Amino acid sequence: MLKNKIVILMAILLVIAVIYIISNSRAEIIVTDQELNFSNIAVKHFPVTEKGKIAWWKENKQKLKHEFNIPVPARNGDWYISIWNYGEGFKAPPEGDVRIFNSETRDMMCFNKDINKCIEKELLMRIENNRKSEVNLIMDDTIITVK
Repeated sequence: MLKNKIVILMAILLVIAVIYIISNSRAEIIVTDQELNFSNIAVKHFPVTEKGKIAWWKENKQKLKHEFNIPVPARNGDWYISIWNYGEGFKAPPEGDVRIFNSETRDMMCFNKDINKCIEKELLMRIENNRKSEVNLIMDDTIITVK
């Protein structure tokens, strides 16, 4: 009986420790890609919650501008940023065209047109501006507007 309680307590402590480590990991930008007014960013340890994603944007928008020149607006001022999960890292170049989804490409994208910098697509967040000078953060089915 006491052994079972100790095992359960240890399991709970392990879960709490894992959640703490994951929630306190800093997001790391691995690679960026720019084409016209569309930017792609692959990150490790991106926040899981909407609140964490909003905070990440607010904390990192100046860094993105100064270090990576992201975003680059089009003539009309529109720009778009897609944040992708780096996941298990760069994958071997797929057989076939990465722009076409099939069993060989596994819905992959390559950064900077480099076939050695391909990741499996897992969109974490999309950021775009609008003509009212507001920024929309799109996470799953949620759109949050920030100024």
